[in-house]
Amino acid sequence: MVSTPSHSKHMDSQFLTPDFFESFSAKRSWEPGWLADFRKDSWDKFLSLPIKKNKDERWRFSPRARLGFSNFDQLAESPKPSILNGQKIEGILFDTLDQTILNAPSSLLDLPNMQGPNLGADDTFLLGCCFSELGVFLKTEKGIIEKKPLKHCHFAPKNNQSLFQTNIISLEPFSELTIIEIFESEVMDTGGTLSNLSHIKLAEGAKLNRILIQKVNQLSTFNHLESIQLGRNSEFTNISLQLGGAQSRSESKGVIAGEGASFNNFSLSLGNGEQLFDQRTVQHHISPHGKSNLLYKNALLDESKSIFSGLIKVDPIAQNTDAYQTNRNLLLSANAEADSLPGLEILANEVKCSHGATTSKIDNQELFYLLSRGIHRNVAEKLIVLGFFDEIIREAGTQETIELLRDEISHHFN
Repeated sequence: MVSTPSHSKHMDSQFLTPDFFESFSAKRSWEPGWLADFRKDSWDKFLSLPIKKNKDERWRFSPRARLGFSNFDQLAESPKPSILNGQKIEGILFDTLDQTILNAPSSLLDLPNMQGPNLGADDTFLLGCCFSELGVFLKTEKGIIEKKPLKHCHFAPKNNQSLFQTNIISLEPFSELTIIEIFESEVMDTGGTLSNLSHIKLAEGAKLNRILIQKVNQLSTFNHLESIQLGRNSEFTNISLQLGGAQSRSESKGVIAGEGASFNNFSLSLGNGEQLFDQRTVQHHISPHGKSNLLYKNALLDESKSIFSGLIKVDPIAQNTDAYQTNRNLLLSANAEADSLPGLEILANEVKCSHGATTSKIDNQELFYLLSRGIHRNVAEKLIVLGFFDEIIREAGTQETIELLRDEISHHFN
């Protein structure tokens, strides 16, 4: 029998009832023993989490109560499974997580050793380790180069339910791949919480380009926790477009583990209403001659709010690191709010590192010019936002993906 933890009185959640985990485990009794042990170990760690402190720098500026599970504490009963688009390609294993557990469980043996970003949402990460049923598994063989993007789509649950999923992406040496990952809602009239854990590992010389589009409905909560590990001379380029959710928490940790690796992390967020985008990042350099470039842009209308907290961390051995971190915010309303906390922790002496943050209001002269030409205010704001975002959109590579991002942003204004 699992005992209710001492801190349960501080959390109004069904996730802490004694029989919750046993009920879930009974439904997954067909899984291999090592996976059941991993889920149980994660559950025990979750129960052992300390009482949440009112002052936690990892949650600075965040209205933390909006991102809890008290209103979404029932697991999705019949969640819509992830959809994978793309033909079977020799040398690439691309399947859903549940099918991988069923058909190739040995592919997942490293799962218990995978770490989260550890940037504050420890309860979400451990619950994801406990209760993930959906997600994708993608692994290439050595030297596989695929030009056509692989696509997968995930769905937020309905009826105030919670869904946890895990994605594992592993590229063997000198492989190259592009993936497009989309998050949307199963239905539009009710919401739930979608918590997504992603583990990405690139071996020597591998290259991964990822486009991530988040457009769950504005009744939902979205949690995205990811850890990316880069091997020698590998390269990761990410563009995230955050459009949906009443509130979202994104934690991204890039570990530049191999000499000469390159980590590029770009994000665009477009907020309206009372949307909240809570963004936490780390660029951790642990080997020499690594490069990282992070640029997060937030455009905020109405009473929407963004929080950015980022850290460049350079270990003593990581000499000749070249790292940048920038957060830029555009306020399109007097009631919109953006908070920024960029940071450096440099323990090497031969480095080139910089960070910065800017927040500016919409240029009234630019807006007036567009309005005076007979352009509707909604369209004028869209054009200004597209111009503000263009620096990142152009990094998407192909014209097809560039137009995909522009179309998603344009439709968000309709």
